Amino acid sequence: MAGSARKQNSEARSAVKAFRRRVILAVLIVACVYLSFNVVLVRWRLHKQQEQLEAVIEAIEVARQENDELVRVLNGGEEEVIERIAREKLGYAAVGERVFEDISGID
Repeated sequence: MAGSARKQNSEARSAVKAFRRRVILAVLIVACVYLSFNVVLVRWRLHKQQEQLEAVIEAIEVARQENDELVRVLNGGEEEVIERIAREKLGYAAVGERVFEDISGID
């Protein structure tokens, strides 16, 4: 009988060890899936932020170019400003100057 009790005790320990291994394996698998999902999510967010950064940099460059143009116009003489307004806003041309208009409709 003592041998039978030892055998049952040994089987119970084996069953407990096997259960612990399964629990640990399940926890590790869940942790790996969770971490993998978070890595993908962070990479996606980083990609979106990079796109936004590029758009902001492009907008800054356009604003700088517009600012430089405005500074150039302001630093120019009064005649240059008047001539520019006449050409761009009113569609005037200088005497003897030929103006070509693009009618293709392509920007």
